[in-house]
Amino acid sequence: MITTTLLLLCAGGVSIALPSEATSSGMEISVNEIAKVEGDDATEVERVRAASLGYAPAPGYHRILRADLLKASLRQSLPDIEVTITGAPRCRVTSATTTVRGTRVTAEASQALRAALTGLDAEATPLMDMPDLVLPASDHEPRLRATFRVDRVFPGRIQVPVEVWVGDRIYRTVQVRFEVTVWKRQAVLKQAIPAGTELSPGMFQVVRTKVKSGSGLQFLELTQVAGSVVNRSMAAGAPVSERDVKRMTLVRRGDLVQVAVKSRGVTVKDVGQAQSNGRMGERVRVQLRSSGVELQAVVRGPKLLEVKIK
Repeated sequence: MITTTLLLLCAGGVSIALPSEATSSGMEISVNEIAKVEGDDATEVERVRAASLGYAPAPGYHRILRADLLKASLRQSLPDIEVTITGAPRCRVTSATTTVRGTRVTAEASQALRAALTGLDAEATPLMDMPDLVLPASDHEPRLRATFRVDRVFPGRIQVPVEVWVGDRIYRTVQVRFEVTVWKRQAVLKQAIPAGTELSPGMFQVVRTKVKSGSGLQFLELTQVAGSVVNRSMAAGAPVSERDVKRMTLVRRGDLVQVAVKSRGVTVKDVGQAQSNGRMGERVRVQLRSSGVELQAVVRGPKLLEVKIK
């Protein structure tokens, strides 16, 4: 063996001593990981060492590299280097592994979900014990990145995807399931009322209630119920949605209206002319009579608008 290697080195080129078994790290196999590389030209040796032999086997699996096919692959990728392969006719390659705890994956998903729930009276409960992940070993610690990005989270079951990165590549994406519970301080009727009743804030009380579905987030606020007429009988304790009422138009285009302009605790009242129609809580355009300035205002009652300036 020593004589053969010396003859190869004297003749130039690069020699690869292929073992019968080897272990790789990361997502790809490099020559340097699995074999000893020798040669006179240091540049050629480094190029052969860095050459990729394709994908690494997944944890728990192996890949067989045949010497003849390995040589053919290197001849194609490094045609200017004479490569000689000695040693075993084939090499069984397995993957070095590292483990990421399932609790770490769940924590990453929980953090992303909590961010999405900011501003809501809500909680998210994991529905599963995430198993530990066995990953290919790498020079760097595996990274996790939750890709959960939504404008609003609704009550019920939800999945949060978490990307698992090995080196600079995504190795896989796992789904973590949660049960999301949302509460809301909701205006509900103090007593039962018949169809055709005109609503007023005094008919309601505000209580903390569990929202059963996404539609539960659409119930009317206490500031929105005035000027509405229910189109069906309603039970005591029931919240009111857009479907339950006919909301009356309180401001019409062309109406002269009272405008309360609020800024930093100071309120100035003016007269304006509505430029569009609006119901309780809706935004309308209004032009102030004193200055001619046009503003966006919120309907607070019959011919009553409010403008807040920060």
